[in-house]
Amino acid sequence: MADYIPRDEAGRIEWLQHFAAWMTAYGAAHGFTPAEITTLNTDVGDADTAVTDTVDKEAIFRAAVVAKQGAIGDAIHLAREDVHRLQADPTMTDAERAAAGITVPDLTPTPASASAVHEHVPPECAPDWSKRLQITLHFGLNPHDEHRNARPAGTLGAQIQYCRGGIPEHEADWVTLDIDTESPYIHIIHEDTPTTYAYRACWVDKKLNHGPYGDPAVCTVSV
Repeated sequence: MADYIPRDEAGRIEWLQHFAAWMTAYGAAHGFTPAEITTLNTDVGDADTAVTDTVDKEAIFRAAVVAKQGAIGDAIHLAREDVHRLQADPTMTDAERAAAGITVPDLTPTPASASAVHEHVPPECAPDWSKRLQITLHFGLNPHDEHRNARPAGTLGAQIQYCRGGIPEHEADWVTLDIDTESPYIHIIHEDTPTTYAYRACWVDKKLNHGPYGDPAVCTVSV
């Protein structure tokens, strides 16, 4: 027999509010004391407040994550432009390059190895969940600006993983979606209630060697 209480959160709150209103009007006629009815209304009010508070905090958290990723992306983009100018400066010495923490040209090229992909900065993920039942996942070193989001040299693309429900406790719970050669990746989902998804990505070279995964990004999709 189906439960009379809805399964989704919004439906449960709506049902609780309806039931509390009915009990307020008719509960006494069926033997419930004023104290019992008051307790029910208090609990229902607390539940409604808790849900609203959680929604507000999730919105603040998502906005903070987007702001953080945008700030980091802007800073990295500007720094890369500065490095490009420095590398083109004929007065720049290798000692200065090393001191600045930028690439020092290798005058003796060495064959690419399986570990080369591990030396790249892992890709960031920037999910866009503005469209219903779809997540557009931008990934790369500058995912907030696809015009300046080229893959590192020697990479084939990025392997993308996700976990339904948010960042998982165990590594084995990550599910591989695909290896995508160009950002963004479109993930079509099927949900009946708002659901949280976590995403992460790593670079893959042309021999399918995998680098380390970047920090996960989290979003909650609408229905």
